[in-house]
Amino acid sequence: MILVTGASGFVGRHVLNRLAAEGRPVRAMIRERSSAHIPGGSEVVGADLTKPGTLWEAVRGIQTIVHCAAITADQKEPRRGAYEAINRRGTEHLVAAAREADVRRLVVMSGLGTTEAPPGTYMASRWGLESAVRSGGIPYVILQPSVLFGDRAPFVTALAGLVRAPVTPMLGGDVRFQPLWIDDLTRCLVQAVDDDSLTGRSYVLGGAEQLTMREILQTIGEALGKRPRLVPLPLGVARVQANLMSAMLRHPPLTPATLGLFEFDNVTDLDSVERSFGFKPRGFREYVREHGIEA
Repeated sequence: MILVTGASGFVGRHVLNRLAAEGRPVRAMIRERSSAHIPGGSEVVGADLTKPGTLWEAVRGIQTIVHCAAITADQKEPRRGAYEAINRRGTEHLVAAAREADVRRLVVMSGLGTTEAPPGTYMASRWGLESAVRSGGIPYVILQPSVLFGDRAPFVTALAGLVRAPVTPMLGGDVRFQPLWIDDLTRCLVQAVDDDSLTGRSYVLGGAEQLTMREILQTIGEALGKRPRLVPLPLGVARVQANLMSAMLRHPPLTPATLGLFEFDNVTDLDSVERSFGFKPRGFREYVREHGIEA
């Protein structure tokens, strides 16, 4: 049986749906049983990474865990230290429970550019998540994708909101991204469940093309029938605004953690998916021309 953590989240629910559609025995781990639509035939267990005592029910009888439960950079830290508590320590709790339950494999969702960072930062918590997996003594595969698109992906939804405004603030206009289709990422995650040749490594993944933020915003604008008025937003100004919005709003459109994505090119080799997983990913501009912006 396969356990999917974070089964109500954006990536987790896509993985769960794909596994269920293939007829695989799956168990969905969510914090609240009523918080997600779970495919028929799937087991559901309520558990919390920050409460180790709740995890045994989730991991018992499991052969493989697809770990998608984490706070992502676009989400406001609900309380001070939550990134660390959930991403790093929560993963440590999960790995410890998995080891005790004789889980045979971990497939882990991380992100491109994950590296050591100052304590207390979002990136440090993401590095801690990966470190907990690498040192846990269980065979693993870690996937580190660039930003995601498709099926109302949060990254594209947020940018579409900016493009609809009379003036579109443009942060990091020349920073490059390599958007990856959510269905392509899901295919890679599910393949990693069974493919032993992938074991023990991290895979940096990107889509079919590398685009600057300016090009991404222009592509979204074309899909919406708008020519966005792009106004460059300096990183220092954005940091002040992100801190203010995070202090005042429950769901701020920009978080301090998100700003970290604009400090480096979020790209990798154009053949990264094909080289490791054997298929060519879909391009962002092609997808948007065909499907528009689902937001």
